[in-house]
Amino acid sequence: MLNPQWLIIGPERSWSAAFDLGGIWGVKERLYPEWKALDPGDMVFFYVTSPVSGVVGVGNVTNKFIQDKPLWPDELEANKVIYPYRFEFDIAYALEKDRWKADRIKVPLTVQELKRGINVLLERSVKHLASAVVNDWGHELHLKGSRPPSQQRIVAEGKEPPNHTEAQQLIYEIGRMNRLISEKEYPIAEERLDVVWRRIERSVPTYAFEVQVGGDVYHALGKLKHANDLWNSKMFLVAAEDQLPTVRALLRGTFNEIEQRLGIISLLQVQELHGQKSKWVTMERQIGLL
Repeated sequence: MLNPQWLIIGPERSWSAAFDLGGIWGVKERLYPEWKALDPGDMVFFYVTSPVSGVVGVGNVTNKFIQDKPLWPDELEANKVIYPYRFEFDIAYALEKDRWKADRIKVPLTVQELKRGINVLLERSVKHLASAVVNDWGHELHLKGSRPPSQQRIVAEGKEPPNHTEAQQLIYEIGRMNRLISEKEYPIAEERLDVVWRRIERSVPTYAFEVQVGGDVYHALGKLKHANDLWNSKMFLVAAEDQLPTVRALLRGTFNEIEQRLGIISLLQVQELHGQKSKWVTMERQIGLL
């Protein structure tokens, strides 16, 4: 069964900003019911109003949140928030801006016609990308509801796991290598999260991490849950092996509502991921991609 589809409508300069910011949109208070009904994985069609007057791309919702900082051109001009209900999306395909007018898909159309039009656009414009987009959608739909890779254990024999400070630094550096805004000791209420990753400067944290090497697991889970409640952040607990039984017991009890949404990463996994990422970044630099 396909995820729900939405038609997102906005002016040309707002769409330019949305793409420049890496895939983010916002709506006014009157559209709160529609925003609330959005779910990660929902398909969204990008409609640019006059003079383009058509659909220029398609993507999938990844995250949604409420924000009180101006972001869009008209918000910055007025110095106030007009579209507080925001969400991020992955861009499956979008026309280059100079082709919006010529190659747009005109509406009104049914959702089925829109989807057929997008497929025609893909085949006509970038045949090599069409199969990749279809495969990505199918992979995402197929994997929905499965356990994330972070739940799988990586056995790294002969390696000493990093301590709290080292693991925190590794996560910070992984975020930087992923070209995200990575910050340590990020404030939340009267406390601080070990590491957060944000997509853009004026955005709330998309990812929140707590590193647990000894100490109070309950407190760490509480901070992550608060980040999820407040910003809809993706939650990750980085924990030592000897603390996993306590983590699982709390997830079956007090924190059962976040059990399926929390990613659990071992200290050795963080170490392994950082090593692999570093190799890729070094290679990209050597061949001139960075």
